[in-house]
Amino acid sequence: MLYNFFSGSVIHKLFIEKQQELEPTKRVVELKRLSDTRWSCQHSTLWAIKRALPAISATLADVSDQSNAHRATEAKSLIGLIDGQFVLHVTMLESIFSLTKTLSDHLQATDLELASATDLVYSVVDTLNEKRNVETWNAIWECASDQCASVGIEMQRPQPRRKAQPRHLQGFVVNSQTGSRERLETSDDYRNHCFFPVIDRLVSELNRRFSSESCHILRGATALNPKHKTFMDKDSLLPMAKHYGVMEENISAELHQAKQLIERKKQSGAVVNTTHDVLVLLRPYNDAFVDLYKLVCISMTLPVTSAACERSFSCLRRLKTYLRNRSGDARTSNLGLLAISSRRTKELDVNAVIDRFAANHNNRRIVLL
Repeated sequence: MLYNFFSGSVIHKLFIEKQQELEPTKRVVELKRLSDTRWSCQHSTLWAIKRALPAISATLADVSDQSNAHRATEAKSLIGLIDGQFVLHVTMLESIFSLTKTLSDHLQATDLELASATDLVYSVVDTLNEKRNVETWNAIWECASDQCASVGIEMQRPQPRRKAQPRHLQGFVVNSQTGSRERLETSDDYRNHCFFPVIDRLVSELNRRFSSESCHILRGATALNPKHKTFMDKDSLLPMAKHYGVMEENISAELHQAKQLIERKKQSGAVVNTTHDVLVLLRPYNDAFVDLYKLVCISMTLPVTSAACERSFSCLRRLKTYLRNRSGDARTSNLGLLAISSRRTKELDVNAVIDRFAANHNNRRIVLL
């Protein structure tokens, strides 16, 4: 709501002027559009509101006195929403999401390793559990109080009449809403009913999405990466092998032989730096390393996040918009694969592709120069 209101040209210009007037030594802050899926975007949005709150309040106060009735009404509505509870929630959530921003940025990286992702998740969970204390909450409460004082907002407003549960429902378990609600008045009330539940919910979601069982299986994929210190380590690879039905005896024997084979290939000049290099090296010997080759293929197809899929959305949109009416499904699919895997596409030898196309094409009238 704030972003939509301040995105107008007139309001945005006034907002920038207010920032330069109130804090001339600091750089101008732009409000961010809120995203429901990315924690880093949510932190940027909350940080921008917290940082520019004095300018936001001053801008809304000026707009509410303008002659434009529609714009003034919207500004007055927003002024009514920016109270002490709003400032407290912004300060609290910004403090919490600042702890998860590093994890969110790391999970969106293109060169993400599964082991580093799981280690960082455990680190963030431990940090969140450590922040669940009275001292952290007192610091948040003090920061919110200073924010309210800087913009002339009362930290605690008089609460409306308390809505109690109807008498005829007392003593029963009620699943639907009845109008009764907890009355938050003191700092302890906000800590117990807002701060602690948010941290508990965030920790439970992290534990659910990155369970210990899943992380142990994903560590097996990292054990197939030549750059990792656990490369070809049996203990790291065994949980993944058991999950996919590979016997421990088979994988132990194949690992010993595979290590010897990789060392011989390296001595002969072969480059083995990635899991894909291991896959290419084992492909001629897949009959000898059946189970290990199977695990390498699985590790090549295991994504830790949907970041790679999200990056392909804009590419597929361009292909469908501009090429769908002029080409068939097969060509569109091939072009999409080339565009999404642009890094590997750039490594292709164009002349070799043209020569192969010319040799396989039956139309003699096509002349390729």
